[in-house]
Amino acid sequence: MRIHLFAVFSAAVLAVLGGDLTFKIASDHEDALYRCGETATFTVTALDEGGKPAAAGEVEAKLDDWGRLSIATETFDLAKGNPFSIKGKLDAPGFLRLRLKEAKKKVKETVWGVGYEPECIRKGSPSPDDFDEFWAETMKRLDATTSPEPTIVRIPEKCSKEFDFFRISFNTFEGRRVSGMLTIPTDKSKSRNGRFPVRFSVPSAGVGAWTFTLRGEPAAICMMMTVHTTFETPFSLEGVAECHKRNAKMLQEKYGCSYYAVAGLDKSREDYYFYPAIAGINRAVNWLAARPDVDLSDFTYAGGSQGGGFGFALLGLNRHFTRAVLRVPALTDIMGRLAGRTSGWPRYDGHFRDDRLAAADKNAPYFDGANFASRITCPTRVVVGFADTTCPPCAVYAAYNNIASKDKKMYNAIGMGHGKRSIYYGLLEKWQRGGDDSKSCIRK
Repeated sequence: MRIHLFAVFSAAVLAVLGGDLTFKIASDHEDALYRCGETATFTVTALDEGGKPAAAGEVEAKLDDWGRLSIATETFDLAKGNPFSIKGKLDAPGFLRLRLKEAKKKVKETVWGVGYEPECIRKGSPSPDDFDEFWAETMKRLDATTSPEPTIVRIPEKCSKEFDFFRISFNTFEGRRVSGMLTIPTDKSKSRNGRFPVRFSVPSAGVGAWTFTLRGEPAAICMMMTVHTTFETPFSLEGVAECHKRNAKMLQEKYGCSYYAVAGLDKSREDYYFYPAIAGINRAVNWLAARPDVDLSDFTYAGGSQGGGFGFALLGLNRHFTRAVLRVPALTDIMGRLAGRTSGWPRYDGHFRDDRLAAADKNAPYFDGANFASRITCPTRVVVGFADTTCPPCAVYAAYNNIASKDKKMYNAIGMGHGKRSIYYGLLEKWQRGGDDSKSCIRK
């Protein structure tokens, strides 16, 4: 099946830069897509605080391949011309990145990207020969050594007339538990012959309300599982922040690395922070699917960033999902640097050096979304941000291109950085629930 490509904007968007200037950027291809060897022209207008073209100042512009290759570096004097243009090209599949900032100032860069035959981007490392065996043995060992039954506690203050709200947790390795939240509709008349559809999710990373907020639905069972097996996520920002603080200290003492998303990766596959989480959350999916009140014909997944990355893993390991939406997914092509590109979040290569990096390289392929992708068979939709510096578009495409499902589509959010909301999200929420997205295709 040919990949469906989508455009978010027409020719330009406004990207914000710290400092006095903002930039209006346009590429000479409306869809921001090019053939290898084709020159891309970026037209930039620097705007002052009043939103008008700036009459003075200098702007530093850099073009690279979202990796080690520098394409061009120029400084533009706005007094001599505004707007201005800069050109570049790539001869191989990838993304050409434009970086802009006020010259001689310590301010945040504005990023813009265009794709060069992104449907041909290949992942930075091969899938291990024992990839399937490793994960099958993991699940077998978990079932053989721990009880699959969860602990469930009803939280009255979070219940409503439409649903009951529960905390839920499951056994995983080393005596740990992976925890989450569950809502179950109270009005059984809203079910389909006694069965409800499922909306399953894993939250994005960081400290935010999204990590402890689950929106229940009156006609669907909703479950959100968190990735932490060292603490149960509190229902407050202060509590979450404190848990992360204590967790970082513990990880530093145990692994010499305080960042949970990479901790233990240089020790072993089983030591990696996400290993017991993936195993435990997969168990949660199986438990939910076995409930008599679940409609297995409508069992969907949605997640963004970290949650999108866990989506690759869960969809690759578990056949219960019927549709999935992965928004700017992390944990994709995490060894992209081996192909000369920026690796996907959490970019463990920035945390380890020398022997520790070499050790991490041996374990990382077992957690790469690009390797789980070839095991995904359900209909899947992915959103990629062309200006995303956290989950680079080259990494997202490297994983997307390996998805085995014949029903898959990529939505290109041109000019969108990480943490922004695409206009496609609403459309995909409807598609996730059985809607049709065929009319949204602009180019094929």
